[in-house]
Amino acid sequence: MIKLNKIRIIPVVLSLLAFSSSSAQNIKQETPKDTIIVDKVVGIVGNKIILESTVQEQLVQAKAHNKNVSKCSIYEDMLYNKLLVTQAEIDSLEVTEKEVDAEIQNRMQGFIDQLGGISKVEEYFNKPIGEIKEDLRDITEDQLLSQRERNQITKDIKITPSEVNKFYKTLSKDSLPLIDLTIEMNQIVFYPEISKTDIENVKKRLLDIKNEVLNEGALFETKAILYSEDPGSSAKGGELGMMSRGELVPEFATAAFALKKDSISDVIKSDFGYHIIQLIDRKGERINVRHILMKPKFSMAAKNKAKKTADSVYTALTEKKYSFEDAAKLFSEDDKTAKNGGLVVNPYSGNAKFEVDQILPATYYNIKNLEEGEFSKPFETYDDKGNTVYKIILIKSKVLPHQASIETDYQEIQDMAMDKKYKKAYDKWIGEKAQSTYIRIDKSYKSCPFEYDGWLHTDLKK
Repeated sequence: MIKLNKIRIIPVVLSLLAFSSSSAQNIKQETPKDTIIVDKVVGIVGNKIILESTVQEQLVQAKAHNKNVSKCSIYEDMLYNKLLVTQAEIDSLEVTEKEVDAEIQNRMQGFIDQLGGISKVEEYFNKPIGEIKEDLRDITEDQLLSQRERNQITKDIKITPSEVNKFYKTLSKDSLPLIDLTIEMNQIVFYPEISKTDIENVKKRLLDIKNEVLNEGALFETKAILYSEDPGSSAKGGELGMMSRGELVPEFATAAFALKKDSISDVIKSDFGYHIIQLIDRKGERINVRHILMKPKFSMAAKNKAKKTADSVYTALTEKKYSFEDAAKLFSEDDKTAKNGGLVVNPYSGNAKFEVDQILPATYYNIKNLEEGEFSKPFETYDDKGNTVYKIILIKSKVLPHQASIETDYQEIQDMAMDKKYKKAYDKWIGEKAQSTYIRIDKSYKSCPFEYDGWLHTDLKK
């Protein structure tokens, strides 16, 4: 049977993209020198092809990230997903460009949160942010289509508490999953203050550059190479590549889409800093622009002041003058978490539980020895935009690694029971659809121990 954990849409798509990259700890992950990636069609499902190079690339990426997968399992995943997309098209299921843009933005934000800023993401994938998003487009559209088709397959499947308990009783101790260490945390965040003078100086410099381009014959792209603080685009003269409105932050998008070709915007403020934008080209609802990003710099005095404020709040917490949640509401400068008492939401799961590898290394280093209910001393780190911040973090809950039980991990057991039902439905669906869909499997994969043996049976009929 197809294993459910192999066919869910996953928010982190490292194993789906053939990017040369470094790890979050800046450890290079390189393709072995003796690996030769050959382009050859090794599978056809309907009108969708599978290339040997794609299988090889995904295998290298998976192994680079310590994923225990085989070439055959990756190939079977591709067969299954191609079949899902093919059937989704037959069923006239669609995803809109807006939905694709939103999903790409969500995934990019997940990368930014995990790796610590746009520059870190670009360093990780060794590509500018625009190229990363463009590479994600076709993959994301297919994944959303396949998810729609999976939803069609399982939409009527339900499970009752009695079924969950019955399923749990059938499990041997060895088959119960190991639940990893999970942490829930609240935070109080302090930013070094940037003065109005520093902001005005940056805005003036950008306006001077705009004037030099429009009135003195300077090249926008040259100025971007020299002065832009966006490391992903500055080397390319500030060019981002074709993007839709949904892929850009709102303030940037509004200004960019209002431009005429070769015109330059006024200074625009976004969460990343201050920009001027030049329109290169527009095709329908997609545009290509250059931009120059500059960030006002805080002084050492401002940094020391933020640290001093953090220290004073820490002292007030230790003296129990405030609860942590009240202190977060009163003092935290992070709008996303302050109103919720500092509770941090995991961008991958949508809930507040984090596994260790989902926490920034600088943060985990400062909280790893804390027990539930304890909070850290203020420490320096950065936010999801790469800005320097000071944080105090409370461990709201800390669940040590353990074997799942129905008493403490009902949700995980319920998910396992649902997975079993889903697998049965997926097997039945594959058996039906594979009979009416052209499937060709290359001879080099016919000896694979597929989870679903019907792939070879359908291929033999063609």
